[in-house]
Amino acid sequence: MNYQLGNGYSVILMSVRDNAPYRDRFEDDGSTLVYEGHDVQRSSEILDPKSVDQPEFNSTGTLTENGKFHKAAQDYKKGLRPPERVRVYEKIRPGIWSYNGVFELVDSWQEFDGQRKVFNVNSG
Repeated sequence: MNYQLGNGYSVILMSVRDNAPYRDRFEDDGSTLVYEGHDVQRSSEILDPKSVDQPEFNSTGTLTENGKFHKAAQDYKKGLRPPERVRVYEKIRPGIWSYNGVFELVDSWQEFDGQRKVFNVNSG
């Protein structure tokens, strides 16, 4: 996830392959995508990022990429802004990405995946 890279769009790199590290998916015959947010970085204090809630804020209090996408979607739902335009690229093989078009960010939420809280964004 890369929020507002310029020229009025953000970018999502997703994968729906069997061995993908996130639970990204397409719905509605491919017209809607659900993208799982970013994990914390692995460190000497966090050996398994999949065991820690996905963060909304950095340690400095600024929004993470998860937080930026979440805020944009929530602001759209409140009528405070137009939907964020998101270019989507899908990993189809190691080192090979396919451009899937531009989607509009229309929703976001946090959910418990059985082990931790993760962010999801919905683009249609």
